[in-house]
Amino acid sequence: MAVKTAEEYRNALLALLPKGDAWPIDRDSHIAKLMSGIAEEFARIDARAYAVIRESHPSTAFELFKEWEKMYGLPNSCSGDDPSFQERRQALVQAYRANGGQSRQFFITLAALLGFTITITEYKERRMGDLFGETYGDIEWNYVWQVNAALNNYAERLMGEPYGEYYRTWGNQRLECVFNRLVHAHRHIIFSYT
Repeated sequence: MAVKTAEEYRNALLALLPKGDAWPIDRDSHIAKLMSGIAEEFARIDARAYAVIRESHPSTAFELFKEWEKMYGLPNSCSGDDPSFQERRQALVQAYRANGGQSRQFFITLAALLGFTITITEYKERRMGDLFGETYGDIEWNYVWQVNAALNNYAERLMGEPYGEYYRTWGNQRLECVFNRLVHAHRHIIFSYT
C-alpha cells in the first residue's frame, strides 16, 4: 500500500469534475486551486492512516509502543536495568508471538526472537543396555536441558532506532531470565556458553 501524494489526489479530484467550460481544470484556475487545497488534506489523512496501520503490530509500532508494552506486562523482571529500544522491541515481539509451548523447538524459536542462536541438549537417564562409557545419570536427568549459546552474543543498533541507544549490547541474562520464567516447574535448565 503506497501513500498517495497531494498531486495525485488533486489530479483525481479534477478528473471527477464534469466536463465543460464552467469547470476549468488548468492549474491556475480557481477550482484547480480549491482542489489542490482539498488534496493536501486527503494526502495528510492518507499518510496518517498508513502510520496507524504500522502501529497495529508491535514489530513496527512507534507511537503506541508503550501501550503495546503495557498490554503485555513489559518491561518486567527479565528486561534488565536499562534495556535498549531494540531489546524492548524484541521482548515485545517475543511476548506477542509466544503462544506457549514446552518443546525444544519452541524455546529455540523463542531465543531467536530475542536475538540469540542456541541449541538444546536433552539428557536422559542411563538404562540397562546403554553403551559403556556414557555418563551415569538417574531418572531426574530426564528433565534436564542444556542450552548452548555463544558467550558473547551482541545485538547491533538498527537504523531508525531512537537516538541515545547503545550501538552494541552484550550479555545473556535476558535469555536465562525468560527461559526460567517460561519453563515448566519440573524441568531444570543448564546454560552452557562457548
